[in-house]
Amino acid sequence: MNDKHILIVGASKPLGLEIVRRLCATGHNVVATYRTPNKEAYRQLEDLGAGIVQLDVTDETALATQLDNASGAIFTPILTVSKNAASLVAGRFPVVFFSSNNVAVDFEADVYARLRAAEDEVHKRAPEAVIFRPTMIYGYPGDGNIANLVGAMRRFPVVPMPGHGKALQQPIYYKDVAKIACEAITGDVGSNEICTIAGPQPVSQKILYQEVARSANAKPLIAPMPAGPISQILRVTETLGLKGPLSAAQVARANQDKTPKAEPVIYGETTLAAGLNALIRDLDETP
Repeated sequence: MNDKHILIVGASKPLGLEIVRRLCATGHNVVATYRTPNKEAYRQLEDLGAGIVQLDVTDETALATQLDNASGAIFTPILTVSKNAASLVAGRFPVVFFSSNNVAVDFEADVYARLRAAEDEVHKRAPEAVIFRPTMIYGYPGDGNIANLVGAMRRFPVVPMPGHGKALQQPIYYKDVAKIACEAITGDVGSNEICTIAGPQPVSQKILYQEVARSANAKPLIAPMPAGPISQILRVTETLGLKGPLSAAQVARANQDKTPKAEPVIYGETTLAAGLNALIRDLDETP
């Protein structure tokens, strides 16, 4: 009996859950891990037929136990959290980690400096690993990006748009991210690569806002505003524990193109319109 499995770390989150769904649907033996209990995610993982284990990815002893019979692993937590796992998987089987396209966009923010350092560390420990740098991931309630913007479009008559609106974005639908990650584990993406993954087409920030409003059936006034002052205000409010639909760091990058910055690039198939429509349906169905 072959008890080898593919380990999915962070499977209770939407991206991890979608990865598990795809692998189970194609007959793979999957062990799904979660850190924080989530009854609904647990039920869905159980219904999919995955093995389920509570695990903190920073607990290397517990992680090593789960990797003993693995034939592949996908670490959905950001690389600065999962980087230490690289020494446990080196040379053993296909493995996927996640970074961000912003490491090649924002060279001032400390968060991306640490992420670049984590990329170097992982490839020193596990040079055969695939590291994905996704552009903006969207498409599920609570995605932290466009789902927040949908909420603002529906609640407020005026929605500020930081920056001049000309900077390009290339959002990628989360189910496309899951599909690409699964293909990496099953051998359709080469090893020893840092791959950028992005949506099929770039759009300007202005068009992105307009498309979000259209999909949400909302008609707010979209008001361009200088990114610098807004970012400074948000930094103050964030120190007070107040969060808006966009973070200070996101606003600070408002006038920078966020299209893929490094080759090779793997493109998702879902158009922005299709992804937004799916997101709106999910938001409307979420209690």
